[in-house]
Amino acid sequence: MRLLSVGCRPGISVFFTPVKRTRMRLPTSLPEFAELRHVANLSDSPVTVAAELGGHWTDHNLAAITHVAACNFRCAYCYVDYAHLAGRDSFVATADDVVGDFVALRRALIGAGGNLSLLRLSGGEPLLAPSLVIGVYRSLAERDLLASVVLKVESNVSALVYAWRRGAVRLTAAERNWMPRIKLHTTLHHPPGSAQWPDIRAGLAFALELGLDVFPAVGANDWTGEQLEVLFDELAAISSGFPRRLAVRPFQLDYPVLADRRKLPQPAESEAPSVIWEGILRRRLGVDYLDRPRHLVTLS
Repeated sequence: MRLLSVGCRPGISVFFTPVKRTRMRLPTSLPEFAELRHVANLSDSPVTVAAELGGHWTDHNLAAITHVAACNFRCAYCYVDYAHLAGRDSFVATADDVVGDFVALRRALIGAGGNLSLLRLSGGEPLLAPSLVIGVYRSLAERDLLASVVLKVESNVSALVYAWRRGAVRLTAAERNWMPRIKLHTTLHHPPGSAQWPDIRAGLAFALELGLDVFPAVGANDWTGEQLEVLFDELAAISSGFPRRLAVRPFQLDYPVLADRRKLPQPAESEAPSVIWEGILRRRLGVDYLDRPRHLVTLS
């Protein structure tokens, strides 16, 4: 895994297979996996990419990922070591280097009869330095790859407003038209009412203002029913589509680095946040949890 410090420049890392049954990473809004929606970790990247580029989701089941070695949070279930998140273990490369490395990997795979259509920027927290993300996006555009490659960003969005304005990032009119091609998957690590929530909420609203295609998620098992009820109102106030786009992940992950610090409760299925969320959706909207692929839910 390659990592970078905020303010430095990113580099490509490793291949990642999003849908992997042995790790229960499944697109659980698809009919063939729907019965597992409360026990599997939603991994809908292949479905989202197929909707953009065409083909079956299995054609897009491989991602090249790079991790930003810094974050403003210290979540117990993060699979990046704390030393990396503090930016003490990193290397330097340009955004163009990331895309160049991606292109080389992609060319090799295509030559072997495979495919690589997803470039994932993860963390840590990549939107601590949004200019890096935009730099990768621009490099993809300069290489005429935006029609065949989807850029996915994973973020907690809490620093987005501050970092974007501090970095004085500017987009052209043409770039704004392409922004929906950037898939922003944001895990809401802290619930409404927490000290961090105002920044998270502002980040969600600003991401929509920028035109990003936003997919929110709850990444913990310890949210209460009351917190999820408030979350529904908060998300719906930002976008009527957000409540149906929300993924409530079980987060029963087994990365070795988590063994000594992941202390999340494992509730019974009837008490799982996804089951509670489904009840809220049924009462409020008359729909089931993940009753359709999230990318088909319109944001407003």
